[in-house]
Amino acid sequence: MALPRKYIAIPVMVAALMMLYFLHSTGYRPLSPQTWTRPALSHLPDYFAAAAPPYTAAVVYLHSVMPGPRNPARLLHELPILQKNIPWRHQWPVLVLHAGAYDTAESQQDFLTHLHASAISQNLTADATEKLMKRVEFVHTDHGLPEGIPAEGKADKPLFAQTGAWPAYNHMCAFNSYKIFSHPRITNLTYYLRLDDDSTIRSPACFDPFEYMHVNNKSYAFTKVVNDAGWVTEGMWPFVSNYAQRHPDVERHLRGNDWKWPPNRLWLNNFGQGHDFPSYGTNFDLVRLSRFRTPEMTAYLDELASDPKRFYWYRWGTSPLCSGRAYETLTSVACRRRSAAVRTGEHVSRCRGRGPYDV
Repeated sequence: MALPRKYIAIPVMVAALMMLYFLHSTGYRPLSPQTWTRPALSHLPDYFAAAAPPYTAAVVYLHSVMPGPRNPARLLHELPILQKNIPWRHQWPVLVLHAGAYDTAESQQDFLTHLHASAISQNLTADATEKLMKRVEFVHTDHGLPEGIPAEGKADKPLFAQTGAWPAYNHMCAFNSYKIFSHPRITNLTYYLRLDDDSTIRSPACFDPFEYMHVNNKSYAFTKVVNDAGWVTEGMWPFVSNYAQRHPDVERHLRGNDWKWPPNRLWLNNFGQGHDFPSYGTNFDLVRLSRFRTPEMTAYLDELASDPKRFYWYRWGTSPLCSGRAYETLTSVACRRRSAAVRTGEHVSRCRGRGPYDV
């Protein structure tokens, strides 16, 4: 015999009242309609872009290495192009390294005022201009001469001394070759993209270079392979050869990366003299810092810096040293040429496949 409905309703009501009492005693409050709302679809890209990235990065310009003012015209022209032509997923800092040109608030404001005008003249949107202005960071960086190198450069005849480029050009070579890795503003980054003042990205790129490096686990990227003349790389072939012979792992890396030696390597006198040194074009230098801060790489860079005449007398340049350290310590998988999206003073328009940063 079925029970009347009133006998079923009574225990249900008692159970409901007991549940309400329990929720009230634990401090439960129902959500109001305003507590959470689904974000509009148009806001979703901004929502995901705001997520903290798994790496840090910066664009680096070594703007000046000598005290005093420096004409910023080229940099003021190129920065808006950099902002416009690369689809930055994150607005990483643009580090303007200088030797005193922007030590005052007035000089920094003057630079930013002219940068704003340059951005507007190159048709950047108001939003892109504001983002670029916020990215610029002025970083004072000193470049003193090493011990044993006289400031006047007259104790000997260093290369380029007669052209007026000494020692500014030599400071630049030394910094880009090994000092940059221990710079306090740079050393803790995951990646940096180093560009010259006149490095120009003329056409829209297909993706963020930092994001590509991270997703594809790359360590070093460059634009082209060139040769540095033997007269500016005096002693470089013996240096690399001797270092490799003392470090079997380096010798193995060189052999695995198909490194080519000049003839008569075991003939110590004048080995490599007059032979051009393989180089990477370095008006574009994209680097994962951790690969250049390993004990093996640090030992190589310390050995490189142990004789300052290599940079301040013989003018060892950045290009061959970049290729040498990569061939010696990186695998061919970690180090790849990127197609020439960056050229000094040239118009380049390449976006085939995955784009001008394709490895």
